[in-house]
Amino acid sequence: MLSEFSFANVYFPPLFIYLLVATVLYLILERMTRRWLDLMWHPNLLRFFLSVSLLSLLVIKF
Repeated sequence: MLSEFSFANVYFPPLFIYLLVATVLYLILERMTRRWLDLMWHPNLLRFFLSVSLLSLLVIKF
C-alpha cells in the first residue's frame, strides 16, 4: 500500500494516485475496445464496470 504522496508541500492520498493511474489505463482500454463496447446492451454500464474493476485491481495489487 502506498503512503501519502507530497508534491509542492501538498499531500495527496494514495487513492488519488490510484485514480490517476486507473484513468490512464481506462482511457487506453476504452480506446482499444470502443467498437466492442458499443455493441453491448448497456455500454455505459460496462464502461463503469471496467473503470471500477481497474481501480479495484490497482488497490489490491499495490
